Amino acid sequence: MAEAAERFIKVETASTLLRWAVDRCRERRQGPMLARASTIFSELTLGAFERLSVDYDSQPLALAAVRAGGERVEIAGMSEGTRDQLYLALRLAALELHCEHGFALPFVADCLFINFADRRAKAGLRVLAGLARRMQVIFLSHHDHLVAIVNEVFGTSANVRYLG
Repeated sequence: MAEAAERFIKVETASTLLRWAVDRCRERRQGPMLARASTIFSELTLGAFERLSVDYDSQPLALAAVRAGGERVEIAGMSEGTRDQLYLALRLAALELHCEHGFALPFVADCLFINFADRRAKAGLRVLAGLARRMQVIFLSHHDHLVAIVNEVFGTSANVRYLG
């Protein structure tokens, strides 16, 4: 019985260590798109989330956001605005990677911040300002209150036009 218990402890310990090593390797080797999307998502959520993570054990694979304390939040557990911020972070990360390998086309953003609180909309505009250094960004919105935030973030480089 003692031998069986000792063998069980060794196998269980080895299994736990192997699972830990595989998880750490996956985290370190997550692609550049996921790493960049994590950074953008953290900016858009004002640091409420620290990074994005893929659960490789679920089928199909599942994407989740991780808070600073380590709590994983699945997409279904996010508010509509936070989900929009996640999708925007993924799109912008893919766009940035594409620009590194090809020709930069204009980015047209139509009512991106409809479900964003003003503080997060401002963070989103800061992200777009960074993108605007590499490509033309055209931001369309029917929300007049965003004009003041656009002017604050972009300063005199913003070219605001009212269509009517």
